[in-house]
Amino acid sequence: MKIKKCVGAVLYDDRNRIFLMTSPKWKGFIVPGGKIEEGETEEEALRREMKEELGIEISDLKRVGEKYKSASSDFKDSTLEFHFIDYFARALQTEITPNEEVSEYGWYDADEALKLPLLNSTRELVNRFIQQRKNL
Repeated sequence: MKIKKCVGAVLYDDRNRIFLMTSPKWKGFIVPGGKIEEGETEEEALRREMKEELGIEISDLKRVGEKYKSASSDFKDSTLEFHFIDYFARALQTEITPNEEVSEYGWYDADEALKLPLLNSTRELVNRFIQQRKNL
């Protein structure tokens, strides 16, 4: 089984809204992120992915954990396993310029976010953000 090492972040704005999106690659709402390229640090990969996918800069990166996701039908290639490195990060702007990996997207308050059809791993990360946002 192939394991894809990725980094992603709950992005938040000055009003503590959360950015969530859908992608043609995933079945449900997710946080933005992507594969860590050879020679990149986690933070370099996260900054690059935010710039490529959303056209934004981020700050206040806080590494909050990592987890493994077994191969599943959640992803278009159901043979892949994932090693996710999770962050919280402040978006320096809220105007998004999405690339082709972003379908539906928006800034949501906590209650709205939890009503979306989130992937289970995304729901866990959003809940962790909601619990810890006072410390950010």
